[in-house]
Amino acid sequence: MFKKVLLIFLASVFITTGFGCKTASPEEQAAAKPVTLEYWTVFDDVDALKSLIAKFKIDHPQITVNLRQLRYEELYPLLVEELAEDKGPDIISVRNRWMKEFQTKLASMPASAKIARTTVEKGMVGEKAIISMETQSLPTVSQIDKEYVSAVKNDVVIDGKAYGLPLSFDTMAVYFNKDLLDRAGVAETPTSWEDFQAAVKKITKYNKTTGKIIQSGAALGTGNNIPSAEDILYILFKQSGLNFTDSSGKAIFNSVTQFSAGGESPAMGVMNFYSDFANSTRDTYTWNEEMGNALDRFVNGSVAFFFGYQHQYSVIKGLAPQLNFGIIPMPQLNPEKPVNAANYWVQSVVSKSKYQNEAWAFINYIAHSKANKEYLDQSGRLTAMRIYITEQKDNPDLDPFISQLLVAESWYKGKNYESAARAITDMAHEWLQTPAEPSRILEYRQGILDRAAAKVNQTL
Repeated sequence: MFKKVLLIFLASVFITTGFGCKTASPEEQAAAKPVTLEYWTVFDDVDALKSLIAKFKIDHPQITVNLRQLRYEELYPLLVEELAEDKGPDIISVRNRWMKEFQTKLASMPASAKIARTTVEKGMVGEKAIISMETQSLPTVSQIDKEYVSAVKNDVVIDGKAYGLPLSFDTMAVYFNKDLLDRAGVAETPTSWEDFQAAVKKITKYNKTTGKIIQSGAALGTGNNIPSAEDILYILFKQSGLNFTDSSGKAIFNSVTQFSAGGESPAMGVMNFYSDFANSTRDTYTWNEEMGNALDRFVNGSVAFFFGYQHQYSVIKGLAPQLNFGIIPMPQLNPEKPVNAANYWVQSVVSKSKYQNEAWAFINYIAHSKANKEYLDQSGRLTAMRIYITEQKDNPDLDPFISQLLVAESWYKGKNYESAARAITDMAHEWLQTPAEPSRILEYRQGILDRAAAKVNQTL
C-alpha cells in the first residue's frame, strides 16, 4: 500500500504536503525532483555500500545513487577524460595520498546541506508522503579533528577547507603463517625487531645444491616485489627517530645529521637494516627481487611473514581459505613511541557535480552518522572514527591494526604519489647493487638517498 501511494505521490511532483492543509513550497517541490548521483569507488566494500544506499533512499526517494567500482589504475585517467567532456561522477573515492593531486577537481565541504526528506503519516483515509526540508550540519574542521583519528584531518583538510570524509581507515601489521613458525620451532611471535630477525633466520630454508631460497622467513629488503615497500621504509625511518618528510611533505630522509664510527649516516643504517633481508652476504638473507610478488608468495605458503594492511585480510582469506595464519602488530624499536602508516580512502564531491548539495548529504550519511557503524560491521573494515575504536578492539582480527590506529600518519602530501612511491622502491633496488668503486661506497649510497629524495620532491 505504501509503495503504491508513494509512487503516485512522486508522479504528481509532490503537489501537496501534510493532509491537504497546505501546498508544497517551490523550494520543497524543487528539492523533491528526481536526482541521480554517480558514485565511483575502488576498494570500498560495494555490498556494504549498496545496503546503505538502499536505506538512504527510504527517507530520500527522489535520490538515486548509481555505484560504480573501478580498477585502481583507471580511476584518475577516466576522471580526467570524463570531466573534459563535462561528464563524470558526483562522488568519488580518493586515496588519502592523492588529495593534493585531486584537489582542483574536488569541491570543498560546505557548512551544511539542505535536502528534502520524505516521511509517511497515517491518516483517516490511508497513508500520505510528507515532504519536509532539513538542513544537515556537516562536520567542521574542528569536529573532524575531534571525532576522527588524527591522520584524517591532516589529509582531508587543505588550506583550512575539508575535501571529504573517510568510510574506514587502515594501518599496517604483520601477517604470519602459523604452520611455518611451528615447524621452525618459533614458539612465540616476535614483539621486537631482534626477535623478528631471529625468527626469520630459523624459518628461512635454502636448496643445498643451488643455494637458492626455497622458503622465506619474510618478504623484506627489496622494492619492486613488496606491496607498500615505501610505507615499510617510512615506518623504519620514523622508528629510528629520522624524519622521512618535513611538515610540508618535502622528503628529508637523505639529510645527513651525524655519522657512526664506520662513517655511515643514520639513514644509511636504516637502509642497511632493511636491505640485509635481501642481501645474500648477510645472515638475515631471506628474500630477493626474483621471488615474485610478496602477497602471492604468502598466499601460497612459501613466506612466513608478510607486511600488509587490514584490507588485505579479505584478499588472503579469499585466495587461500585454508591458510593457517595470524596477525601481529608492527614491531617497534621504541614501544613507547609506536609508528605506523595511514592508508585509506576519502569520499569526496567532484567540483563539476550539479548536485553537490545532495552529494554532501549522502557522504554525511555514510561517513558521519550511525550508518557508518553499519558499514564497518558489514565490511569488517577498520574505523576512522574514534567513537568505535574501543568496540573494535574486541575483534581479534582487527585488534592488531586497531592498536596502531591513533599513531598512524601519512608521509606523502604531493601531487603524484605513484611517482614518489616508485622513487622509494627504486632506492631500495639501487641499494642492493654493487658500486663501481667499492672504496667510495658511502658517497655512492648518499647519492642514492639524494636522488630518491629529489625525485619525491619533484612531485610536490
